[in-house]
Amino acid sequence: MTDLQEDAQAFNSALKEEVPSIGKPESLSVELQRGLMDKVSGTWQTSAELRELTGEDEEFLASLETDKAMTYAKYMNILAARATVRIGSIQVNGSQELIQELIASDRDILFLGIVRATYGPERTFNRLCDACGKQNDVTINLVEDFPITKPTIDLQSPLVIELNKGKTIKMRLPTGADNITISKKGATTAEQSTWLIASCTLWDDGKGPEDPVKWAKSLSIADRSKIVKALLSLELGPKMREVNTQCGHCDETMNITIDWVSLLLG
Repeated sequence: MTDLQEDAQAFNSALKEEVPSIGKPESLSVELQRGLMDKVSGTWQTSAELRELTGEDEEFLASLETDKAMTYAKYMNILAARATVRIGSIQVNGSQELIQELIASDRDILFLGIVRATYGPERTFNRLCDACGKQNDVTINLVEDFPITKPTIDLQSPLVIELNKGKTIKMRLPTGADNITISKKGATTAEQSTWLIASCTLWDDGKGPEDPVKWAKSLSIADRSKIVKALLSLELGPKMREVNTQCGHCDETMNITIDWVSLLLG
């Protein structure tokens, strides 16, 4: 048999071999703390299905780095919208508007779930020991190292806050959309408090004052302080914290702090 015939035979054999198939991206389900309101059924949806990120997603996220107007909150919303398949009966399909309706703890639960769907239950980083200057492989457990703080109140019901002089007010927790508005409109902490109160106050008649911002400004400083503290002091969701480990070379303690984006792309 000639070399040409052998090459032809090898080529034909290769054609008969089964071509490896590319499966669907891995998915993961997580439970949100407040969830998303299905406006059709009027029910809260809390079970979210997430998918792993692919090379296509990696290239897309890298392209965002050239956007000078990109903020951390906007980046997180884009990423979560891209990798969230559905929230209960609500198909997300890349909708940033839907993700912006979530409270911050739910967005962080989605983000941590996306990291788990992409890498599995553990993530390994290479870190330099400050004591000896040598490199270490540090493995972070994406479940145990990021415990989720559970709510002590019903997040799907209005938060009732007692003000001075016996008055009460009903509030909802701020969403991603609220945070974007507050950051744009409020140049100072006082202005941000005004917009927070104006955006999150609930009214029994569904209408409220003609000018919510003007009304929020008319409240006493003491009442405004109570409202803002009640809205922002709740401990919810997963928290980014320091992970302590020992250097594999000198046994000194290494304190590892990683932000959300580094957890995914670092």
